[in-house]
Amino acid sequence: MKERKIPQWKREEVAELMELLKTHKGFMIASIDGFPADKLHEIRKRMREEVKIRVTRNSLLSISISSAGLNAEDLGEYLKGPNAVMFFNSNPFEVNIKLSKFKLKRFAVPGDKADEDVVIPAGDTGIPAGPMLSVFGKLKIQTRVQDGKIVIAKDTIVAKRGETIPAELAPILQKLGIQPVNLQLRIKAAFYEGRIIPGESLSIDLDQYRTELLRAHNESMALGMEAALPIPQLLSLSIASAVKRAVALSGEIGYVTPENVALVLSAAVARAYQLATLVSGKVDLGLKAPAQQQQAEQKEKKEEEEKKAPSDEEIAGGLSSLFG
Repeated sequence: MKERKIPQWKREEVAELMELLKTHKGFMIASIDGFPADKLHEIRKRMREEVKIRVTRNSLLSISISSAGLNAEDLGEYLKGPNAVMFFNSNPFEVNIKLSKFKLKRFAVPGDKADEDVVIPAGDTGIPAGPMLSVFGKLKIQTRVQDGKIVIAKDTIVAKRGETIPAELAPILQKLGIQPVNLQLRIKAAFYEGRIIPGESLSIDLDQYRTELLRAHNESMALGMEAALPIPQLLSLSIASAVKRAVALSGEIGYVTPENVALVLSAAVARAYQLATLVSGKVDLGLKAPAQQQQAEQKEKKEEEEKKAPSDEEIAGGLSSLFG
C-alpha cells in the first residue's frame, strides 16, 4: 500500500504551531465564524506585544497539540468551525479583559439590533437627490436638497439601543460610514497550566470581583483577630482588641488597676445614679442623678424668679400712685 504523502506546507505549519506551543504558557481558541478579516487584523496589530494570532486548520492544530506533548484531549469539542489560535505568556483572564475593551464595530446588516442609539448627524450626506429622498422621508429624517445632494437638517435618532435596524436603513448607514453594531471576538476556551478554561469562565466583572475580594479580606481579618492568630498583620489589632476587652471586663467586675481606675469609677457613679433614679420617691438616699439634679436646679431657679417678680398687690399700688 502506497504511503500517503503529506504536503510540505502542512509539515511546516505543524512545526511552526509546535514551536508556538512550546514558547508560550497558554493559548486560546476563538471562533472567527462571520468575523471580518480586517477586524481580526486590527486585533492582531493592537495585541501584537501580548499575543500571537494564527488562523489554521483544526486538524493541524490538533496534531500540533498532541505532538507537543500537551494534555489537551478535551479540546476536541472546541476545534470545530473556523477558528483562530491566540498564543500568550500572561494570564488568560488578563488577555480576555484586554480583548473585551476593544471597541470594534461593523456595519449593520438586515436583522441586526443596535448596540447603542443610532444617530444620523446633521450635514451633507454626499448622496445625490433622487429616489433616496423617499427613503429618508419614510425613516422620518428631515432633509433638504443643496447643490443636488441630500442634506440632513438636524441630528436624528433612527434606531434606539436594542431595536432592530430597519433593512432600508442599512445601506444608508454604510454610505455615511456609521457602524452601529459592536463586534466581539468569541473565545471558546483557553488552555493554561495544563487546564482547560471554558470561554464563558474567562469573563470577570472586575467591580464585583473587587467587592468580593475586599469582603473576603475583612472577614478573614475578623476571624484571625477572633482566633488571635500570631500573624504580623494581625498582632497589633488582636492586642488592641484584647486590651479593650480586658479593660471592659475589669470595669464590669470592679477590679481596679492604674489603667482602668477612671473607667471603674465612672461606671460605679453611673450605676449609683441609675439606682438613685429607680428608688427616687420611695427612699431618700440624699443622692440625685444628673437629670434629677438638673430638674431640681431649674425648679429652684424658677421659684427664685417668681419671688423677685412684683406681686399683684404691688403692681396695683404702683398703678394707683401713678394715676393719683
